[in-house]
Amino acid sequence: MMIYQMVIQPFVEFGFMRLALIACLALGFGSGPVGVLLMLRRMSLVGDAMSHAVLPGAAVG
Repeated sequence: MMIYQMVIQPFVEFGFMRLALIACLALGFGSGPVGVLLMLRRMSLVGDAMSHAVLPGAAVG
């Protein structure tokens, strides 16, 4: 019961939490293939620079 209250209940109760969960999942599923593509093309430093460039925007958001 306690796990339900901590993990699932906020997403059931609050609409903004559902939107945040959907946004996080979309970001995670979208950035995975981009990271793999950059690694396969030996451009890992580009991915590292891109992640550092996105960080201030994520912090403001």
